[in-house]
Amino acid sequence: MSSFDQIVRLISEDLNAVEEKLTENTASEYSFVDMAVQHVVEGGGKRLRPILVLLSARACGYVGSDAHTLAAVVELIHVASLVHDDVLDEAIIRRGRDTLQTKWGNKVAVLVGDYLHARVLSMLVSRRSDDPAMAILADTTQAMCEGEVIHAYKSGDFDISEEEYLRIISFKTGKLIAASCTLGAHLGTKEQQIIDALTIYGQQIGTAFQIVDDLLDFVEAPEKLGKNAFGDLREGKLTFPIIYARKKCDDNEKKMLEKVLSPDSDETEAIAFVESLFQKYDIETHCLKAAQDYADRANTALTKTPQSDARLALENLANYVVSRDS
Repeated sequence: MSSFDQIVRLISEDLNAVEEKLTENTASEYSFVDMAVQHVVEGGGKRLRPILVLLSARACGYVGSDAHTLAAVVELIHVASLVHDDVLDEAIIRRGRDTLQTKWGNKVAVLVGDYLHARVLSMLVSRRSDDPAMAILADTTQAMCEGEVIHAYKSGDFDISEEEYLRIISFKTGKLIAASCTLGAHLGTKEQQIIDALTIYGQQIGTAFQIVDDLLDFVEAPEKLGKNAFGDLREGKLTFPIIYARKKCDDNEKKMLEKVLSPDSDETEAIAFVESLFQKYDIETHCLKAAQDYADRANTALTKTPQSDARLALENLANYVVSRDS
């Protein structure tokens, strides 16, 4: 049993219930719509966000079906964002499968992403307007969109600062991860200190997760990634490892780095140069240390929550986020 399997063992039955929710709430009577939607929903991934809803709820003493519903909701928001991201990035493969636009084109992909958001609204429509989940999810989806817009605007900006980049990823990635923890906490407690602690935990592991994700794009084999490696480099994106490399470079290397990030650069030359920077400046070690620092801060926040098996699982999950290889 892998360390990840051990982490989720406590909530394995709940995860099965979430999968059932995902299937029943995305089914369509139109066969092509159903086929296209299930292609991405069943594409899987580790279901990190549903896991965080379930473990956070359990850490606050809640076990029940509402956690399954909210876990399915955050996963559908996440999947919809990936579908739209793949269109923007012209991605060919996601999680080892053809992306929607590879199979059926951009129009279908965009509309399937929209359909998933519509299904989220359908799942939430019966909730009371003063339910905390409503405000949390509204704020989260708005922030994710804002993060995408800012990132698109900053695309190709060689001078983007580390602080700017971390703020963007806190919106694009971290906000939904943090919201998953907040939603779970609200199900089980009204103690604001505990809710805040789990929210901070989510914010911190959200940043750790994205730093590792950025790193894996450069150092992991494509078959483990489930997508083409060096995708960010091909798109000229400055992500956490490249921003650090830029900071460490001498003037000549900096000029070369800016050159290889341009759209008309030679791909083989670009990859070889960036790999040389990774080796020279030990960029992988720096990124992993930065990610671990965020994971450690996440686990410090958890000390304000009651001791439980769920809290221990959350602690282990924070460390797993840093050590994962896909």
